[in-house]
Amino acid sequence: MEMVLPLAILLCFSAVCYMLLAARLFAQKNEIGHLPIGLTFVVIGFWVLGGAIELLATTYDVFSIGRMGHFVGTAILPVTLLLYFRQYTGRDISRSMIMALMIVPVFSIVVALTNPLHEFMWYLPAKNVAGVFLTRPVAWGPWFLFLHAPHSYIVVGLGVMTLMMHSTAVAPAHRRRLFMLAGATMAPILAVVAYDFGIGPDTISPLPMVLTAMLPIYAWLFIGEQITQFSPLAYETVFQNMQDPVVVVDERKRIIGLNHGAEKLLNLNETNALRASLESVFGEEVPEVYAALETGEPQRMMTATGRFLHVQVSQIKSAGDSERAGRVLMFRDVSDVEKAEREVRNSELMLRTLVNHSVNGIVRLRWVTDDRGNKTLRCIFANTAAGRFLHTDPENMIDQTVDQLVRLASSGMVARDADDVQQRFRSATERGEIIDTEVRADGKDTGKWIRVIGEPVGDDVAITFIDITEKKAKEIQMESFAWSDPLTGILNRRGFERDASSLLSDSDDEAMGALLFIDLNEFKQINDRCGHLVGDQLLTIVAERLRSGLRSCDIIGRLGGDEFVALVPDVNEEIAEKLAHRLNRSLQAEYLIGERKLTCPASIGLALYPEHASTLTGLLRAADQAMYRAKARYRALDETGQTSPLEKAV
Repeated sequence: MEMVLPLAILLCFSAVCYMLLAARLFAQKNEIGHLPIGLTFVVIGFWVLGGAIELLATTYDVFSIGRMGHFVGTAILPVTLLLYFRQYTGRDISRSMIMALMIVPVFSIVVALTNPLHEFMWYLPAKNVAGVFLTRPVAWGPWFLFLHAPHSYIVVGLGVMTLMMHSTAVAPAHRRRLFMLAGATMAPILAVVAYDFGIGPDTISPLPMVLTAMLPIYAWLFIGEQITQFSPLAYETVFQNMQDPVVVVDERKRIIGLNHGAEKLLNLNETNALRASLESVFGEEVPEVYAALETGEPQRMMTATGRFLHVQVSQIKSAGDSERAGRVLMFRDVSDVEKAEREVRNSELMLRTLVNHSVNGIVRLRWVTDDRGNKTLRCIFANTAAGRFLHTDPENMIDQTVDQLVRLASSGMVARDADDVQQRFRSATERGEIIDTEVRADGKDTGKWIRVIGEPVGDDVAITFIDITEKKAKEIQMESFAWSDPLTGILNRRGFERDASSLLSDSDDEAMGALLFIDLNEFKQINDRCGHLVGDQLLTIVAERLRSGLRSCDIIGRLGGDEFVALVPDVNEEIAEKLAHRLNRSLQAEYLIGERKLTCPASIGLALYPEHASTLTGLLRAADQAMYRAKARYRALDETGQTSPLEKAV
């Protein structure tokens, strides 16, 4: 009796824990099986609490209240366990079946409540000769023996069988949880069997004790292992829900199983197909099936409806590696894949045709790693136009590096500019950037100008060559208009300043040269007397005489009106003076324009580089001042026909 109170307190604590565990499961109601297992823990909690009341009862009425916990548990618990086990294994029970299963438990509770009136559940007395309340009656009534007990045992047995029979149909990783769940039910079941068959004391109910002892295990299963959150999926469910048709045949090529997809394919149900031979089902119209079975190699077949199927065979062995073996035929519908591949092939063919007939050159390059681990961008494709642009056969371009291709494209450029293009192209491709530049394909006057565009395409690089010769010619023509004198064809002031400044800036420190500033003395009088047309023709002849009297490397320009300039590099003072005197004599010669014979001598100012100035502005200023002194001397001459002298800058 000294242990009664502590034991009752332990049972009460266990009942509260079961209720809390049930509340936790109810809170996660979206998980499979949480509702029935939560109800199960509520019933267990009520059962364990009833055991505590039985221990503490001093009157029959209080003892009867505790005793009701036992019969409520034995009545409802089997149904909730079956419901949970079925849901856990993916085999739900309909509501009508649940209501049918609850008929006997409901009546058992009613019969137990009213038992003193008819003793259908158990026979009285409720106490033994020592006056202690009996938790197990001396004899069971007819309702317990013929309805309540058989119903409870059958329902519990069905639940356990559901778990055990389902174990072979789930993935091995889930079987451990199934076995743990089934094992956790064995101790309470054995305790109930011992209680019902009179084993153990009849004054203390053993079941609440067993359930209290099992509380840590149940808490570990449902909280630690989270067994309800990872319910297994049966192989049969997976097999039947596969969209691809699957047919299983034995060693005699007889059908022993097929899924719903195969039923649709063959237009028959599994019952009619079982044990039928493949010949009777497929006939002789699909030799690919038999070829797959004979060779084990995948085959492709077309159905009567025009669909393409991929047939694959897998060998299976029976348990123990016996000689009996089966094979699995899997049919995969690849019609959409076949259609897509056909469209891709057609698109690739059309694209290749368009690329090969494109007026633009197209080259595709790919990064290739050599034995030393160095990556090089090499050509893997070139169309006909690309070969035409680079003056080579497209086949010869295959496996060439990007530097070699760019060098061919820029063959008409000076070495420094060509090297700059190659460097910029190499840097852009290594960084995965787009580069767009213009190059000259050869050094001839009629050579092509090419626009080269390089851009990444996935892991590759594509280069496009576009002929811009006509566009470049127009640009050069427009540039010529901007920098040239439209009347004489030589440089205008802007063009002369640009080219002369560039020449001077590129000269080294020891360079020499001269600048000639030329003014036509009688041009204004001729222009006024003979007209602008004659004046324009005279200026044209003057420009031509200057071109003839100077070298191709000398820079000639018309500053405006009748003023001309010439920058003569790489000459000393003596040569520059001789050149100026020769030009003076050439310009003094008679001009034949139409029927007119005209003379138009010139005044020339000479400035030396770097003696008089080291910049173009300084040279122009010095030569201009010298020209004005020469012009002044010309005006002071008498009419003897003596020409104006040459003046040198001071």
